[in-house]
Amino acid sequence: MNLDQMIAQFGKDLEWFSFYARYCAGKNIEKPFCRDFEWWALGIAVLVAAIVAWWILSRLSRTYRNWAHKRMLAKVADAETMNKYRWSGPDLPNAKPSSEQRAGRSEKR
Repeated sequence: MNLDQMIAQFGKDLEWFSFYARYCAGKNIEKPFCRDFEWWALGIAVLVAAIVAWWILSRLSRTYRNWAHKRMLAKVADAETMNKYRWSGPDLPNAKPSSEQRAGRSEKR
């Protein structure tokens, strides 16, 4: 089977399916001929709903994982861990500049 025959067959199948869908979408849905179409449409609707639900649940689980990770990082450490990361030296937030430290030492003498 070459590509031209395959495209022609696909076109015929698409034309048949479009006729089938139009016929069954009208008032003929109760006919036995359209029962297969009804089940296929129902199956496609269920598949689309499952894909949308999976997408929503994946977004919610990603958000929950990020929230749980941030919550875990925000827990307060014990005193030993806090001492390990305590600031020291001139970069303390309330440290005096070195010039003020020298002036304070000279006043004490």
